Amino acid sequence: MPEPANPSARAAQREDARQRRVYAARVRQDLFALVASGYSHERVAREMKVSVATVRREVDRVIAARRLDAPEKYVHLQVARLNKALELVVSVIEADDIKAVEPLMKLVAQLDRYHGLAGPMPLAPLAPSLGLPPPPPAPLALTHAAPTLAIEADRHCERNEANQGPHHAAPGLLRRKGSSQ
Repeated sequence: MPEPANPSARAAQREDARQRRVYAARVRQDLFALVASGYSHERVAREMKVSVATVRREVDRVIAARRLDAPEKYVHLQVARLNKALELVVSVIEADDIKAVEPLMKLVAQLDRYHGLAGPMPLAPLAPSLGLPPPPPAPLALTHAAPTLAIEADRHCERNEANQGPHHAAPGLLRRKGSSQ
Protein backbone atom coordinates (compact mmCIF):
# COMPACT_ATOMS: atom_id res chain seq x y z
CA MET A 1 0.00 0.00 0.00
CA PRO A 2 1.61 3.30 -1.00
CA GLU A 3 2.24 5.81 1.77
CA PRO A 4 -0.04 8.83 1.36
CA ALA A 5 1.54 12.26 1.47
CA ASN A 6 -1.24 13.65 3.61
CA PRO A 7 -1.31 12.50 7.30
CA SER A 8 -5.08 12.72 7.37
CA ALA A 9 -5.28 10.31 4.42
CA ARG A 10 -3.13 7.84 6.38
CA ALA A 11 -5.40 8.23 9.38
CA ALA A 12 -8.40 7.52 7.14
CA GLN A 13 -6.71 4.32 5.86
CA ARG A 14 -5.98 3.19 9.42
CA GLU A 15 -9.57 3.84 10.41
CA ASP A 16 -10.84 1.86 7.39
CA ALA A 17 -8.55 -1.04 8.30
CA ARG A 18 -9.72 -0.92 11.92
CA GLN A 19 -13.38 -1.00 10.84
CA ARG A 20 -12.70 -4.00 8.57
CA ARG A 21 -11.07 -5.84 11.51
CA VAL A 22 -14.01 -5.02 13.77
CA TYR A 23 -16.46 -6.21 11.12
CA ALA A 24 -14.49 -9.44 10.54
CA ALA A 25 -14.38 -10.10 14.30
CA ARG A 26 -18.14 -9.52 14.55
CA VAL A 27 -18.79 -11.94 11.66
CA ARG A 28 -16.45 -14.49 13.27
CA GLN A 29 -18.34 -14.23 16.57
CA ASP A 30 -21.68 -14.56 14.77
CA LEU A 31 -20.49 -17.72 13.01
CA PHE A 32 -19.28 -19.14 16.31
CA ALA A 33 -22.55 -18.25 18.05
CA LEU A 34 -24.57 -20.04 15.36
CA VAL A 35 -22.42 -23.18 15.55
CA ALA A 36 -22.53 -23.03 19.36
CA SER A 37 -26.33 -22.81 19.17
CA GLY A 38 -26.37 -26.19 17.47
CA TYR A 39 -26.52 -25.35 13.79
CA SER A 40 -24.35 -27.45 11.49
CA HIS A 41 -21.37 -25.91 9.74
CA GLU A 42 -23.09 -26.55 6.42
CA ARG A 43 -26.29 -24.74 7.39
CA VAL A 44 -24.39 -21.77 8.82
CA ALA A 45 -22.33 -21.55 5.62
CA ARG A 46 -25.49 -21.66 3.50
CA GLU A 47 -27.27 -18.97 5.57
CA MET A 48 -24.25 -16.66 5.81
CA LYS A 49 -23.38 -17.22 2.12
CA VAL A 50 -19.80 -18.37 2.80
CA SER A 51 -18.03 -21.69 2.30
CA VAL A 52 -18.05 -24.47 4.87
CA ALA A 53 -14.26 -24.16 5.06
CA THR A 54 -14.67 -20.48 5.99
CA VAL A 55 -17.10 -21.37 8.78
CA ARG A 56 -14.73 -24.02 10.13
CA ARG A 57 -11.71 -21.71 9.89
CA GLU A 58 -13.46 -18.80 11.61
CA VAL A 59 -14.89 -21.00 14.38
CA ASP A 60 -11.41 -22.44 14.92
CA ARG A 61 -10.01 -18.89 15.17
CA VAL A 62 -12.58 -17.94 17.82
CA ILE A 63 -11.86 -21.12 19.76
CA ALA A 64 -8.10 -20.56 19.54
CA ALA A 65 -8.51 -17.01 20.83
CA ARG A 66 -10.41 -18.19 23.92
CA ARG A 67 -8.50 -19.41 26.93
CA LEU A 68 -9.61 -22.51 28.78
CA ASP A 69 -7.53 -25.02 30.67
CA ALA A 70 -8.60 -28.00 28.58
CA PRO A 71 -6.50 -28.42 25.43
CA GLU A 72 -9.19 -29.77 23.13
CA LYS A 73 -10.87 -27.28 20.84
CA TYR A 74 -14.18 -29.09 21.15
CA VAL A 75 -14.35 -28.29 24.85
CA HIS A 76 -14.64 -24.59 24.06
CA LEU A 77 -17.56 -25.19 21.77
CA GLN A 78 -19.32 -27.41 24.28
CA VAL A 79 -18.81 -24.93 27.11
CA ALA A 80 -20.28 -22.17 24.95
CA ARG A 81 -23.30 -24.37 24.18
CA LEU A 82 -23.75 -25.28 27.83
CA ASN A 83 -23.54 -21.62 28.85
CA LYS A 84 -26.30 -20.71 26.39
CA ALA A 85 -28.45 -23.55 27.71
CA LEU A 86 -27.69 -22.49 31.28
CA GLU A 87 -28.88 -18.95 30.56
CA LEU A 88 -32.13 -20.33 29.15
CA VAL A 89 -32.74 -22.67 32.09
CA VAL A 90 -32.01 -19.92 34.61
CA SER A 91 -34.52 -17.64 32.90
CA VAL A 92 -37.13 -20.42 33.06
CA ILE A 93 -36.42 -20.95 36.77
CA GLU A 94 -36.73 -17.20 37.37
CA ALA A 95 -40.21 -17.47 35.80
CA ASP A 96 -41.06 -19.83 38.71
CA ASP A 97 -40.99 -23.07 36.72
CA ILE A 98 -39.73 -25.63 39.22
CA LYS A 99 -39.46 -28.30 36.52
CA ALA A 100 -36.33 -26.57 35.20
CA VAL A 101 -34.32 -27.38 38.33
CA GLU A 102 -33.43 -30.89 37.12
CA PRO A 103 -32.06 -29.66 33.75
CA LEU A 104 -30.17 -26.97 35.66
CA MET A 105 -28.48 -29.59 37.82
CA LYS A 106 -27.54 -31.62 34.74
CA LEU A 107 -26.08 -28.56 33.03
CA VAL A 108 -24.07 -27.61 36.09
CA ALA A 109 -22.71 -31.15 36.31
CA GLN A 110 -21.68 -31.04 32.64
CA LEU A 111 -20.01 -27.66 33.09
CA ASP A 112 -18.18 -29.00 36.13
CA ARG A 113 -17.01 -31.92 34.03
CA TYR A 114 -15.67 -29.67 31.28
CA HIS A 115 -13.93 -27.41 33.76
CA GLY A 116 -12.36 -30.36 35.58
CA LEU A 117 -14.35 -29.90 38.78
CA ALA A 118 -16.29 -33.16 38.63
CA GLY A 119 -15.12 -36.37 40.18
CA PRO A 120 -13.41 -37.19 43.42
CA MET A 121 -11.27 -34.61 45.10
CA PRO A 122 -7.54 -35.31 44.96
CA LEU A 123 -6.18 -37.10 48.01
CA ALA A 124 -3.97 -35.27 50.45
CA PRO A 125 -0.32 -36.28 50.31
CA LEU A 126 0.58 -39.17 52.58
CA ALA A 127 2.24 -38.40 55.87
CA PRO A 128 5.89 -39.39 56.15
CA SER A 129 6.51 -42.91 57.39
CA LEU A 130 6.89 -43.24 61.16
CA GLY A 131 8.74 -46.55 61.00
CA LEU A 132 5.67 -48.53 62.14
CA PRO A 133 5.13 -52.07 60.92
CA PRO A 134 2.66 -52.47 58.05
CA PRO A 135 -0.98 -53.06 58.98
CA PRO A 136 -2.17 -56.68 59.17
CA PRO A 137 -3.67 -58.17 56.01
CA ALA A 138 -7.40 -57.84 55.46
CA PRO A 139 -9.54 -60.67 56.85
CA LEU A 140 -10.48 -63.47 54.51
CA ALA A 141 -13.78 -63.21 52.70
CA LEU A 142 -16.69 -65.49 53.64
CA THR A 143 -17.18 -68.46 51.36
CA HIS A 144 -20.95 -68.55 51.79
CA ALA A 145 -23.62 -66.00 52.62
CA ALA A 146 -25.29 -65.87 56.01
CA PRO A 147 -28.80 -67.32 56.09
CA THR A 148 -31.53 -64.80 55.49
CA LEU A 149 -34.15 -63.82 58.05
CA ALA A 150 -36.85 -65.74 56.16
CA ILE A 151 -34.86 -68.98 56.32
CA GLU A 152 -34.25 -68.46 60.04
CA ALA A 153 -37.98 -67.85 60.61
CA ASP A 154 -38.85 -71.06 58.73
CA ARG A 155 -36.40 -73.06 60.83
CA HIS A 156 -37.80 -71.50 64.00
CA CYS A 157 -41.37 -72.44 62.96
CA GLU A 158 -40.32 -76.01 62.19
CA ARG A 159 -38.67 -76.35 65.62
CA ASN A 160 -41.73 -74.93 67.38
CA GLU A 161 -44.11 -77.23 65.48
CA ALA A 162 -41.97 -80.21 66.31
CA ASN A 163 -41.79 -79.32 70.03
CA GLN A 164 -45.22 -77.84 70.72
CA GLY A 165 -47.45 -78.59 67.77
CA PRO A 166 -48.65 -76.28 64.98
CA HIS A 167 -50.88 -74.10 67.17
CA HIS A 168 -47.94 -72.67 69.16
CA ALA A 169 -45.66 -71.85 66.19
CA ALA A 170 -46.89 -68.36 65.34
CA PRO A 171 -46.92 -66.85 68.84
CA GLY A 172 -43.35 -68.11 69.42
CA LEU A 173 -42.19 -66.07 66.41
CA LEU A 174 -43.84 -62.92 67.67
CA ARG A 175 -42.35 -63.06 71.17
CA ARG A 176 -39.28 -61.01 71.88
CA LYS A 177 -36.48 -62.03 74.18
CA GLY A 178 -37.33 -61.24 77.74
CA SER A 179 -41.07 -60.64 77.10
CA SER A 180 -43.70 -62.89 78.57
CA GLN A 181 -47.00 -63.69 76.99
